Amino acid sequence: MPLKNLKDKIAKLKSWQWFLLFYLVGFVTLVSVSYGIKLLMTGLP
Repeated sequence: MPLKNLKDKIAKLKSWQWFLLFYLVGFVTLVSVSYGIKLLMTGLP
């Protein structure tokens, strides 16, 4: 079962890997939001 395999992989993640994952997600979200705001300010093309 792929789902069980995924759960095993998640369980094996170290705390620094979780930190890296959250950092990456937060960075991408921040870039997306700032880009969206910039588009709203300048007006959609």
